Amino acid sequence: AVVSTQSTGELSDLEDDGDEEFMAAYRRRRMQEVKEKVSPVFGVVKELTDQNFCETIDSAAPYTDVVVYIHEEHIAACKRYKAMLPRIAREFTRSLICTIKASSAQMSSNFIQRGLPTFITYKAGDVKATWINIREHIGDDADWDLLVESLQEERILPYN
Repeated sequence: AVVSTQSTGELSDLEDDGDEEFMAAYRRRRMQEVKEKVSPVFGVVKELTDQNFCETIDSAAPYTDVVVYIHEEHIAACKRYKAMLPRIAREFTRSLICTIKASSAQMSSNFIQRGLPTFITYKAGDVKATWINIREHIGDDADWDLLVESLQEERILPYN
């Protein structure tokens, strides 16, 4: 026969600790389930125009990052990084990934020449992060890993 050397009070304390741990794990799991139900999943790139730009940002859920890539087709770096957006959208499905031509947004020719490509992230309708002229930092031909790592460091994309 095995004899317990723990008193009834000690056993009761151990059960309470186990209950607290179980309940904490249960609460975390339920919060994640609720968040997944409430938090939209995107996975595609949304093309913006000057007509739907503000509406898209303002109508997003307050916990959703809206990542806007501003580009022009005639700039080689813009084309290269735009080609990576579908993969970004697939891998960062909780962020709404959008793109807009600078000329469609009526941005100045000076900005088009010197500021592109640019990423801006909005959250709850406010600017969360901005990265202007990314090629100044990572060049015209950065690979996927460098682009994503840099976007995360600049707070454009979340860490997964």
